[in-house]
Amino acid sequence: MEIFKDFLYILIEGKEISFINRSIGNLISANILPKINYDVIEVGGSGNFNSIAKILYRKSSLHRHIPVIAIKDRDFTAQKTINKDNHTIDATLIENKAAKIVYWLRHEWENYLLEETETIANILNQLPTQAKGKKPYKRNTQNTLTKEQLDQWLIEYLQNSICNELVECLRFRFIQHYERLKLDKPQNQISSLDEIEIWFLNQIQIKGGESQTKIQYLETILDNKLQEITWKSWFHDPMMLDIDQAKRLFQGREALKHLFNKAYHYLSIRELKYDIFVEEMLLPEIEKNINSAILHDIGLMLNVYFQQAANLTGIE
Repeated sequence: MEIFKDFLYILIEGKEISFINRSIGNLISANILPKINYDVIEVGGSGNFNSIAKILYRKSSLHRHIPVIAIKDRDFTAQKTINKDNHTIDATLIENKAAKIVYWLRHEWENYLLEETETIANILNQLPTQAKGKKPYKRNTQNTLTKEQLDQWLIEYLQNSICNELVECLRFRFIQHYERLKLDKPQNQISSLDEIEIWFLNQIQIKGGESQTKIQYLETILDNKLQEITWKSWFHDPMMLDIDQAKRLFQGREALKHLFNKAYHYLSIRELKYDIFVEEMLLPEIEKNINSAILHDIGLMLNVYFQQAANLTGIE
């Protein structure tokens, strides 16, 4: 990996590197971000952020003054943890050769794509109706996909996912507290808050016995989570679920896959996989729209550091 002294380096976890690169380029072209030298590096997971950052700090002149940036999925991270990372002083990060963690403002980048149901419908409706080699096509010529249909499928999915989202959140928070152990997924379908509490407390007891460690203090994770947002009211009446909040905080990747699968069967689509649809059809359309939610937040997350780099390098 060639490292340039005057480049601002941005680390990301996954394979959205091409989309991030193109989106930043579009934001620069639109004068939303200043023009600087930068590079986006995929590191394969947030656990590699600081090890890669240390290499960049050793060879970069610019990063003597600006921290290496690392864009991280929010996942189910507690807000107090995010606040702590957000308030870490840049000079301290540079001194410790640590990356500046910048969280997506939603659960993960796929959550932004849940806002793009009109674009999804337009793309899939335009698929040809006859097979041509291995190219995607649709067999159903009677159905037309609409934004309204996709939105309704999404609402139903989110309302039915409340229990699963809380379970996955508890499993995530547990690992954050105790990395050596992982809570088992429930063996049976869970449909109530009482069942989640029984499963969770049972898991605490089992994992404490396996590790021969007293971890009963982690029982408070459930209560703490329930206090963050109105989970209890959502369990009592899923129709009360705040859909906009769920689109931001629930697992976006799973929700988007669900929408794709519903549309796939509705239109009888063939020769099209989920990853190909997202990477080669959906993202290239979204990145053209400077006003899209995801480009807006990329600009918001990076602007201060691009401005600092422009001031230091005199490129702008």
